[in-house]
Amino acid sequence: MRKPEMILFDYGNTLVYEPAFDCAAGFRAVLSLCTANPRAVTAEALDGLYREALDRLLEASRRADCDFMDMAAKRRIYESLGLRFSADLTVLEQVFWDAAGPGTPMPGVSELLGELAAKGIRRAVVSNMNFREESVRGRIDRLLPDNGFEFVLCSCEYATRKPRGDFFALALEKAGLPAGSVWYCGDNPRCDVLGAHAAGLLPVWYDNDLVCPYRSEADRVQIDVPCLHIRE
Repeated sequence: MRKPEMILFDYGNTLVYEPAFDCAAGFRAVLSLCTANPRAVTAEALDGLYREALDRLLEASRRADCDFMDMAAKRRIYESLGLRFSADLTVLEQVFWDAAGPGTPMPGVSELLGELAAKGIRRAVVSNMNFREESVRGRIDRLLPDNGFEFVLCSCEYATRKPRGDFFALALEKAGLPAGSVWYCGDNPRCDVLGAHAAGLLPVWYDNDLVCPYRSEADRVQIDVPCLHIRE
């Protein structure tokens, strides 16, 4: 087995742990920045409207292995209700996420990234995310300040998602490396392991015991391809 020139990482349950997601708490934080609320909309009402929209978007996007931008869905809701804010949409995205799902680094990940840096192995993030790169990179840099990630690719900004090969191909193009020189580390059997293998990367299956609240049944597949299997 050759030493990789680069390792690409998934975000959730690989780099950062977010055990729960409280959308109502996120909307309460957003409403604290509201300058106009003509219908006296509550966080709970926003939560209900958002979940309805999310159900439709998730069903359509997962069926086609494409993705959507969470901020666009929220923008439609905010503007349809006449809500105005003292901050722009980028700040609202960050405020919502920090309140709804504060994250913590996965155990040992800081030490791992430091070891990879010492060995001269390049690092980047390729993740199925409905939040944009600016928000994701901001959170990663705050939680893992010495990460050394060259780039962060979020599926919502490219209208494609793992396990599609074009998303992995985009990462390889940005890295300037062939698939055989790159490993992909993630916790999702379908998206991360089977997807990376099909794209020619060596999968590293991070099979940890922490509960992943957003993994779908479609992602619970048997691993029947060569991979590195790690537990911590």
